[in-house]
Amino acid sequence: MKRIALYAVLFLACPLQAAAAAGPTPVNWNLTKDQIASSCKSAIGQAQNRLNAVLALHGRRTFGNTVLSLENLSSDLNDSTVADQFLFNVTTDSGVQQASLNCNNDESSFFTDLTASPQLYAALSAAVRSNTATNVYQRKLASIWLDTLKRSGAGLPSARRLEFVRLSKELTDLQNTFAQNLGNDATTVTITAAQAAMLPQGFVGGLVVPVNESTVTPFMQNETDESARQAYYIAYNNREAAANTPLLERAIAVRDRLAHLLGYETWAAYQVSNRTAKTPQRIETFLGGLDKTLLPKASAEVANLTALKISDTHDPAAVLHPWDFTYYDNVLHKTQYAVDQNEIRQYFPVQHTIDAVLDIYHRLLGVDFKQITPAEAWNPDVLEYSVSDSATGRFIGTTYFDLYPRPHKYGHFANFPIMPVRKLSSGSYRPPFAAILGNWPRPAPGQPALLSHDDVVTFFHEFGHNMAALLATAPYESLSNGFVWDFVEAPSQMLENFVWQPSVLKQISSNWQTGQPLPDDLINSLINARYVDDAYATTRQIMYAQIDMTYHTSGPHVDTTAVWDRLAAELTPMPAVPETRPQASFGHLMGGYDAGYYGYLWSKVYAQDMFTAFLNGGLESPVVGMRYRRDILQPARTYDPDVEVKNFLGRPMNPNAFYAEFNNPQPPGVTKP
Repeated sequence: MKRIALYAVLFLACPLQAAAAAGPTPVNWNLTKDQIASSCKSAIGQAQNRLNAVLALHGRRTFGNTVLSLENLSSDLNDSTVADQFLFNVTTDSGVQQASLNCNNDESSFFTDLTASPQLYAALSAAVRSNTATNVYQRKLASIWLDTLKRSGAGLPSARRLEFVRLSKELTDLQNTFAQNLGNDATTVTITAAQAAMLPQGFVGGLVVPVNESTVTPFMQNETDESARQAYYIAYNNREAAANTPLLERAIAVRDRLAHLLGYETWAAYQVSNRTAKTPQRIETFLGGLDKTLLPKASAEVANLTALKISDTHDPAAVLHPWDFTYYDNVLHKTQYAVDQNEIRQYFPVQHTIDAVLDIYHRLLGVDFKQITPAEAWNPDVLEYSVSDSATGRFIGTTYFDLYPRPHKYGHFANFPIMPVRKLSSGSYRPPFAAILGNWPRPAPGQPALLSHDDVVTFFHEFGHNMAALLATAPYESLSNGFVWDFVEAPSQMLENFVWQPSVLKQISSNWQTGQPLPDDLINSLINARYVDDAYATTRQIMYAQIDMTYHTSGPHVDTTAVWDRLAAELTPMPAVPETRPQASFGHLMGGYDAGYYGYLWSKVYAQDMFTAFLNGGLESPVVGMRYRRDILQPARTYDPDVEVKNFLGRPMNPNAFYAEFNNPQPPGVTKP
């Protein structure tokens, strides 16, 4: 992707109060492949001319003529090509997708050259030394740009710098091709009529089942035939195995060389050196201590599900295989906790759920949502909402929800901060917009699309990212575009807790036939089952994080399958399936979370502590919610996470709330992740 990597450092300042915003930024989402090729080339050319002008300046370097000029040309390029690049994720036109991919690659190449420029590095260094940055935002911006160039090879000797640039461009191509392969994947499994009869009514229209994010959970929870589950599991975990496994392994080798060129021992050491974790060793200590604590409980959970399988199959020698876990976990929830996911789905029709979630965020964060019809978007499926401040009526920005699968579309569930907020030279704010892309099952004939509780949790989480993208008020895109990487999930993970509270579940549920909310007994059952098999699920997350760290600390030649199989056996109670290559569809490893997947668990420590503010101050308290908006969301990258969290909580972060979830004492010596 074209946006440069940005790194948070510590500064103290009062949150910026947003100036009046302009109206929505018009965007043409209906570009042809030729329009994308032409506009992208023109925008990059204009940015290059502006960069040349910055480099050609004579005389004293200052924040204004160097740092701000650089930030503006970067942001202008981002703003002028948002559709050109974003369409890669959502178009059904293969020609448009390829043109969009080319634009992504070309802009990434431009930024790779820019951030590795020794002339620009010297100019930025002189601008920083000039002490002409007059406030915290200017000083932070200057520091971020200088650090970015240093970490992009700009300070390397010529031959090493040229190698760094060449390999960085190759890495971008590898990552984008990996993503394109997954987006175009069309894996299916064929089942019999008897096997199809076991699945929820309307789940499949025939006997050929698409194997993707929208079908995996309903299929694996409900298919009673083990051979069908096995076939689906193997197909799901072999998506793009032949094409993507070598791409991943080449990317690991390229990353290792890039790290060594910059003087780091491993790619993981390079990646985490400016994050809250600081070192791979600290991450591995955290993961290892947590796994040691949870593995006995996870093994007991697997033994319990094995007993269910033995009872179900009447085979005393039955073994619980990976393709059995989700099915028998669902059986356990239904039989011992009275939680039937198919029954719960009846209470979460899509549009009601969306409306109810927006209403909660309205009260919590002081924002209003107005649906725009017809949506001015890239596909008829898309919902568009205008977002404004409740107290002042000030327009804030625009959000889009694109929630159902299509050919070539991005295959997971994520928020995209497409255009971050920025302050214009006039003093007004150019408003942001963001989009949530998902892959919920489409509705069965005669009924609305229905969601599982897990689907609702995911939407609540991603909408937390969405609000972070829209409510930031830092004046520069490079400051308003998110958080430091291993804190980025914390605000949204904190918000997931709301969807486990009885009062919230009442608000967001409505039976699609009767309009009644979830009954108390079903809510109680759902909450009582919240942590059932959670130790096993967490050991899987630990495994993914450790696989990622091992891939990126083991040198240039990594057998990704062997590492996966070994760590699955060591860190979880259930081994990997030998004939699968799940790393080929592990998009995080090629989508920005390389040597960063640990962040999901790391940031959850912060998340659970932040939630205590709502437990103590009122679950839907607008006072606590506005403090969260002011201290966490508005500053975005302006503060170090520890400072933001301390400002919000009134004390330093404490990990006890995280460890309390597992009903186990905190591992010795852990004071923070």
